[in-house]
Amino acid sequence: MQSLTALCSSSSFLPISPNLHDSKQPIFRSFYSQKKHGNSNSKYIDSRPHCTMGKQSSNTSLSDAWPTISLSLFGSGFFLGPLIDGIHSRVNLVTYQNGSIDIGPLHTNIWVPPLLGLFYCTVGLLQLFLDEKFSPKAPEGSLEKTASSLLAVVLFIEVSAEMYKAGVADNIEGYILFAAAEFIWLFLEGSRQGFALACIVGLGCPLAEIPIMKLFHLWYYPQANIILFGQGLVTWTITCYFVYTPFLINFSRWLKSLTASATATATATAEGSDRAD
Repeated sequence: MQSLTALCSSSSFLPISPNLHDSKQPIFRSFYSQKKHGNSNSKYIDSRPHCTMGKQSSNTSLSDAWPTISLSLFGSGFFLGPLIDGIHSRVNLVTYQNGSIDIGPLHTNIWVPPLLGLFYCTVGLLQLFLDEKFSPKAPEGSLEKTASSLLAVVLFIEVSAEMYKAGVADNIEGYILFAAAEFIWLFLEGSRQGFALACIVGLGCPLAEIPIMKLFHLWYYPQANIILFGQGLVTWTITCYFVYTPFLINFSRWLKSLTASATATATATAEGSDRAD
């Protein structure tokens, strides 16, 4: 009984005084005074936990991450791009000339993989640059959104190819594809900046095909419905490039998130090893 009384009377079992954290107490008065006057040499340390990995992930600069991201974008365009492009060549929307190759059912050109790799890399890095300069609070990419937008691109290209194969009038197909393209942008990206970039890509890429076709004779459109600078184009291919853009936006943002997370993890591991040493 006496042992129990002595144990209960010990200071370690007594409740903490409500005045212990009162700023009027000497130790806390000294702490708050030094905090107020900005004394960084205080021996009283703020022990509140801070999370730095999320900040490192969101603040990773494009100037540090662009080599890895650009290589991933180029590689994806090099291998994935011709497979998607082959949907159109399968129905003879485009016919390849100099450098054409057939790999099973895939009709393509030896220059198509590097050109599409360059396309993926240029659009993706441009979007990340615009995010960093003008939209610092741009949403981070995710695997789910990237996969959804890729599926949307494949389905869109497939539908356009089937309508072309069925002989749907160019203006009717154009109206349908324009409406579908805007729907895809709205639900998979939805920003005004993304819409502007998609419009620039949609208009600029068909125009960029003209000198390639005219000077190097790599491909042509056998049923072109418009002639620009002496070269035939199909007007509704604008929508295909437009739909490609939300996918490349989401894909590049996701790659940047992966790169930032990997960098943050490596930094945390290195710091942990230094502490252990």
